[in-house]
Amino acid sequence: MDDRFSNPGRRDVLHALSAALVAAGLLRATSARAAACGVTAATTAGPFYVGNAPSLADINRHGATGTPMRIAGTVFGGPDGRRPLPGAVVEIWHCDADGDYHPDGSGDVSRYAPEQVNLRGVGLTGARGDFRFDSIVPGHYGNRRRHIHWRFVAEGHRPLVTQSYWLDERGTLRERLDFVDRGTDDCRWVRFEMEEGIARGRFDVVLAPIG
Repeated sequence: MDDRFSNPGRRDVLHALSAALVAAGLLRATSARAAACGVTAATTAGPFYVGNAPSLADINRHGATGTPMRIAGTVFGGPDGRRPLPGAVVEIWHCDADGDYHPDGSGDVSRYAPEQVNLRGVGLTGARGDFRFDSIVPGHYGNRRRHIHWRFVAEGHRPLVTQSYWLDERGTLRERLDFVDRGTDDCRWVRFEMEEGIARGRFDVVLAPIG
């Protein structure tokens, strides 16, 4: 018998190497798509930005009801927009399924009791510039399209505040009635797909280098 396949240790190494090669290939493909988009466009933070939100991967810490959501992505930068940026700060916030923000105010998080703060969080990108947050699908706030607010900060790059949107609302009456962030570029429309009861989407971002 070929000991390449009978030796568990060697088999594990081969599996790990194969997984690493697949991951590297996916990162290259994602990098190329992000670079084609160019620097991600900025837009308003809106009226409900709360500074110093908690560090969380699951930002629905108080168990608000709604469809589970997972949003992941990679932060890129550098001269060509292809370099993954590890250790970048990623901040996310959005309304609940009824269109309400928690809290429905702004300022520093210290102004609010812990139970008032939900569906907001901050994380750092991993070694490959990757991030991921778990939450619930937001509802509609007023005439706005369904959206997620973001803030990105990385060393050597310009900070970015932006919003992403649901691709299935593009071209609809909802988009036409939303007068905020008109002419949204293609790469901020996120395709969400249901998998095992979770709405999963990917939002890759390119930051502009300073200088």
